[in-house]
Amino acid sequence: MIKKYLFPLSFCTLLMACNAMPTSGPSQSSIMGLQNESSTLPVVNVVEIDDNITTTLFNQQQAQSFSQFPQTGRNYFGTVNSGDMLDVMIWEAPPAVLFGSVLNQSGTGSSQLTSLPEQMVSEAGKITIPFLGAVHVRGKTPEQIQREIVNRLKPMANQPQAMVRLVKNNSANVTVLRQGNSIRMPLTAHGERVLDAVAAVGGVSENAEDISVQLTRGSQVKTISLETLAANPQENIVLRSGDVVSLLNNPLSFTALGAVGANKQVKFSAKGLTLAEAIGRMGGLIDTRSDPRGIFVFRYLPFDSLSLTQQNFWASRGYSKGMDVPTVYRMNLLEPKSMFWLQRFPIQNRDIVYVSNAPLAEFQKFLRIIFSISSPVTSTVNSVNNL
Repeated sequence: MIKKYLFPLSFCTLLMACNAMPTSGPSQSSIMGLQNESSTLPVVNVVEIDDNITTTLFNQQQAQSFSQFPQTGRNYFGTVNSGDMLDVMIWEAPPAVLFGSVLNQSGTGSSQLTSLPEQMVSEAGKITIPFLGAVHVRGKTPEQIQREIVNRLKPMANQPQAMVRLVKNNSANVTVLRQGNSIRMPLTAHGERVLDAVAAVGGVSENAEDISVQLTRGSQVKTISLETLAANPQENIVLRSGDVVSLLNNPLSFTALGAVGANKQVKFSAKGLTLAEAIGRMGGLIDTRSDPRGIFVFRYLPFDSLSLTQQNFWASRGYSKGMDVPTVYRMNLLEPKSMFWLQRFPIQNRDIVYVSNAPLAEFQKFLRIIFSISSPVTSTVNSVNNL
């Protein structure tokens, strides 16, 4: 009877001992079971990584490109608008009869230069010129304003000439923000670009790898790394009036946990990192411990960043605007296509990359402890027998 129940009892004892063994984190099955828990918050979104998920996340990252801004509206071409300061100068050929001085004894007069005080374009888009009155200038370039002034003076003045100069551009400018220094950069007809704004604010003094450039245009906000902006000319787009360029010094990092070469916080540049690169920086997987089916990325997704369909789904589970949805992405490295998915799955700031232990890893750990205890006893007995 003792022998009959000895094996089952021993087996149960082993299983209980394995469950009581120290471990580096939850098992693959317990993480996957999060999606089956009750509807009480927080409900965890468990996502299997496949072609669709990888493509969606990769495209979302690519959408941050400055070149993806809609080509609506128009760039600045040097036109005048309300609030701009203009400098107007008028010449009249001799004899200057309108702007000139009194005629001399021979009945002739010298040419005359008349420099008008600087004027601010009114809210109605007009400036005032002597003998002409109000001149509408809004939406016109300085060259167009010059021609209009000359054409209107010809019936009154002797061969008039005019020069109009935009002294201060108050209506078309870009706000450039950097820690410790911010400026308003006026635009010119040259067509300033994003890197011109970076240079105008004095560039960056920190490590360029940690600098992100954020461009706000209307209601859209996109962010790329300074490295990407400098390396890809198509990202260095022409700025428009009202744009806001922000230089962000935000070192990025993720945390590596579980059956990996080193449990640590890993920093990466603003240029970004893929899951394949992340695993490499963690020191790879531990062959004797890791479960290749249990590569997990833990991440909070802002409710507002989800699609409308996803928002409706998670709203039914108690989430709302301003909340974050805890999400777990699972990668199965036994799937051959996973080698491609690893190269396109983007790591985000403050992610946790966790590798679960293999099912037999805890059992192997238990056996090592048993043998480490029994080995000294066996060694002692052998020594006594050899005496």
